[in-house]
Amino acid sequence: MLKKPILNSGLSSGHLLVSFALAFTLLSASTAVAENPLEVQLQLQRPAPNDPTKFSVVTRDEKWLPAETAIIVCDVWDYHHSPNAVARLEQLLPRLDAVLKSARSHGVTIIHAPSDCMDAYQNHPARRRAIAAPRAKDQPADIGSWCSAIPAEEKNTYPIDQSDGGEDDDRSVHAEWAKKLTNMGRNPNMPWQRQNSGITIDSQKDYISDRGDEVWNVLAQQEIKNVVLTGVHTNMCVLGRPFGLRQMARNGKHVVLMRDMTDTMYNPARWPYVSHFEGTRRVISHIERYVCPTITSDQWLGGASFRFTEDRDTNQSAIPTENDPPADDHWQRVTISDPSRSSSDTNSTTLANRLSEGKPSSFRCIVRMPERWFSQNKKISEPTIGIHVGNQLNARIWIDGVEQKNRTNQSESLVFHVPRSAVTIDDANLLVIQIKGGKMLDAPHIETDQETFSLAGTWQMKSGNEVELTTMPLPAKFGGSSDIVFNAPDPLWTPRVLTRSGEFTNGIEGPACDQAGNVFAVNFDKQGTIGKVTPEGIASLFVALPEGSIGNGIRFAPDGSFFVADYKKHNILRVDPRDRKISVHAHHNGMNQPNDLALSPDGKTLYASDPNWKDGTGNLWRIDSDGKVTQIAEDMGTTNGIEVSPDGKTLYVNESKQRNVWAFDLTNQGTLKNKRLIKQFDDHGFDGMRCDVEGNLYITRHGKGTVIKMTPSGKILREIPVMGKRPSNLCFGGPDRRTVYVTEVDSQRLIQFRVDQPGRE
Repeated sequence: MLKKPILNSGLSSGHLLVSFALAFTLLSASTAVAENPLEVQLQLQRPAPNDPTKFSVVTRDEKWLPAETAIIVCDVWDYHHSPNAVARLEQLLPRLDAVLKSARSHGVTIIHAPSDCMDAYQNHPARRRAIAAPRAKDQPADIGSWCSAIPAEEKNTYPIDQSDGGEDDDRSVHAEWAKKLTNMGRNPNMPWQRQNSGITIDSQKDYISDRGDEVWNVLAQQEIKNVVLTGVHTNMCVLGRPFGLRQMARNGKHVVLMRDMTDTMYNPARWPYVSHFEGTRRVISHIERYVCPTITSDQWLGGASFRFTEDRDTNQSAIPTENDPPADDHWQRVTISDPSRSSSDTNSTTLANRLSEGKPSSFRCIVRMPERWFSQNKKISEPTIGIHVGNQLNARIWIDGVEQKNRTNQSESLVFHVPRSAVTIDDANLLVIQIKGGKMLDAPHIETDQETFSLAGTWQMKSGNEVELTTMPLPAKFGGSSDIVFNAPDPLWTPRVLTRSGEFTNGIEGPACDQAGNVFAVNFDKQGTIGKVTPEGIASLFVALPEGSIGNGIRFAPDGSFFVADYKKHNILRVDPRDRKISVHAHHNGMNQPNDLALSPDGKTLYASDPNWKDGTGNLWRIDSDGKVTQIAEDMGTTNGIEVSPDGKTLYVNESKQRNVWAFDLTNQGTLKNKRLIKQFDDHGFDGMRCDVEGNLYITRHGKGTVIKMTPSGKILREIPVMGKRPSNLCFGGPDRRTVYVTEVDSQRLIQFRVDQPGRE
């Protein structure tokens, strides 16, 4: 095997596209066998432990099997409506084709995805091969849809304004180009008909598809774990397509962007008023923070990473500087609060009221409206959008540029009745509210016969009520920014990725939620640490445990502090989140290892499982509020998951190796009696366990890759897949405590899904 050198690019060490260009081992030409791993190094950005607004670039080494790796070529069309975009793509094509040829020769799967161009390939072997892939068992329900944002992006400022479509052409040149396209018989707005001929398609090996479900089927058929996105344009199609970065990331694929084999649609005449190429770097930085890691083409070809010839910026930085938009020339980012919730966004709401008070104002956001909002018992219904404004008669609304005039007055709200025909189902819809001179008193909300969905959060606003402020040149999914997107809640029991793969070690455990909805899990980045994950999935180091300590189960106390089972030092640690001080709450040398923890409903008593993995035995311990440790059961199997019923009268424990789930009666003295077997399973082990408010048990099936929901009597109600074979533990969280967070060992990440009843915590 020959290791490609990192060659000097001639650029300074601060350059984003070069200084962090990463080398990896390529197979020699004479021994190019798919079994040899590709040694890659990924680049991503992590927030500082004490300041989530500051990020640093980190790298991570990984080994990928070529047979488990795919490259998707996104929208590398033959023509485009922007001549500047075409010129930049022409520079990119030879390098991209070389990357694909190198990858293909080493056994990597190549998927060509020129959207809207499948008619040109209906008889092509690569197209037929994609269609023939069998439907994947784990195909996500919405994999065929555009994805405008994932949770990590929604509360963080999107780095550029692309709402004008991003064209950076000279107007006269653009007009001549449009005329040329028309004379060619092509639609000047959508002139593409096939993939650019500069990209080689291997009819014997490659695949062609622009459908998310088909691409997912191919990935499943080929058992692909690692997905690389290339092509254009990063801020639109590469991120949002059904086969794009967001869909791959949130549905469990280990996805990366090849950051030098891409381009953006960004016009420097729009905010943040930087060069086109600096705008691209800012989008890449956003992706590294909130979506997925990146790599560069030199890892496949050697030499230096690619750079456009016009990119003459010699003052690049690894992390671009953020610019605040001028108040009079840009849609302002404001947060509209929901008065029914406690919120820290009062200042932002006040800003919105101050900016809008006494003058016409326009507010806009993007809403993804699911099919279920319009259907009930196979009948079509209409949702209503309730607008709370100071003067009800002053409000008007538009959806995708069309004014909605069917409205009624209800109490203090002006309600607009929106028919199904006015929206694009399961896609991005631009909602604009114009107010002549009142205030946006509180967040609008959408009401259906099934649910109420609040639009509390980030909006954009601008002074004025001109009609041109009610639309965008391109559909909202292209022109809108991810920070103003409102996605309806996922259907129940739908697994989604919360954190990126590899952010924790394979010792990922815990987890537990604080009152603010943050998830805490052990072994972030390295053993002996605790990571903090925001509800949106942004992970950072919270605290390092004392030297030699390694945590496992976590439980929060009523006072906001949390307990950690330190299995290496036979301790129960207590962490104060306010000052991050760590103390030993309890210690007992007789423990094999304190493993998982349960807390009584009154918050005074802890219970710990204590497995001896080598001998296949285990014990149970009670830890009183003063730290006194008492053994309450011995000579059991490998005790692992542990939980107390909502009424505090029953203690549940499972045995991983023996595959048993036991229940004990808890006496007033904290002792156990009436041991009884609830359920024994024929295969796969157990790990973490929690109760919902109804007393149902949620248990991770280690080795099977699921979480089961089971009644206290042992009836299995549901089984939920969690995107990995080894879920280790789980907890309830979210604003209504109806989100289950699962730690998953195979990919060292957190998975989440919504449930029907809150957790008892």
